[in-house]
Amino acid sequence: MIKNLPSKSLQTLLSKIIDYAGLYPPANLPLGDAIRNFVRYQIDADEWMLSRFIIPAKRLVELSQLAEQVFPREGVLTFSALGRGGKDADEFLENLKQDLEDIHAFRENHDSAVLVDMFEVVLPASALGDNSSTLGLVNAAADVLNKNGLIVFFEASYGEGWQVRAEKLIRSLRKIKDKHVGFKLRTGSVTADAFPSTEQVAWAIASTRDAGIPMKCTAGLHHPVRHYNENVQTKMHGFINVFGAGVLAVAHKLSQEQIKSILEDENPASFVFNNNGFTWKNLRVATSKILHARHQIVSFGSCSFDEPREDLHALGLM
Repeated sequence: MIKNLPSKSLQTLLSKIIDYAGLYPPANLPLGDAIRNFVRYQIDADEWMLSRFIIPAKRLVELSQLAEQVFPREGVLTFSALGRGGKDADEFLENLKQDLEDIHAFRENHDSAVLVDMFEVVLPASALGDNSSTLGLVNAAADVLNKNGLIVFFEASYGEGWQVRAEKLIRSLRKIKDKHVGFKLRTGSVTADAFPSTEQVAWAIASTRDAGIPMKCTAGLHHPVRHYNENVQTKMHGFINVFGAGVLAVAHKLSQEQIKSILEDENPASFVFNNNGFTWKNLRVATSKILHARHQIVSFGSCSFDEPREDLHALGLM
């Protein structure tokens, strides 16, 4: 058990780290319940861990209908919109227009009460074929989204051949990194086959770091430290493992194998936080450098805001 340390390094590592995705499995909450939770979390003692509300762009019109009942009278609610995607490049670009129309209407309806500043979308597998077509689609999409005030995180669909698709995507993002773009890594779901291996996660951390591309994660990171989950029948990645590995990888230029070792550590006592910095075994990063590294590894989507912080309290970290 880790002793309770009111730690600046932990706060820096976990600041604005959770994008609340209550609409998604396993929570699968109705929109009204999820947005009420998000509004309530804004005034919670642990609100410093909370970032954006994750919502499909096509459901923003539905949220507008609830706004008068659930939006706070003061303050700004921040959102990341999920794009419709598409089966091929043409459908993807056509759907992107509809996504932007939905975002514009939502912004106009609620003005300064809302901020939609991030966009996340899965690229069609068929568009991640040759490098030139991938670059063309990513560049075109990033250009129009950035012009509409949106940081965009692109995802390669998970499954057989994922790493090949992801390599092409990261290569393209590297070529347009003057734009506000990033790579989205799916770190789990509700079935064992949806969890990437530690080798794959380590590869993604090392590859995005080397490319100078921000990375965010989604799904499967409900708990701080890697462990076996009976319900899913697999080992789930820990968000302290992933983000701790991410900041140490940036600070120390770690190899993929070193990153993998951090991801696979199931001992909470290996992760030590104090006001001056964060240490994993013999590797340390100063608190002052954690914030810089967090620009590289940004946040993770979770259908629960309560589980991550309850586990942190149970470990004596908060």
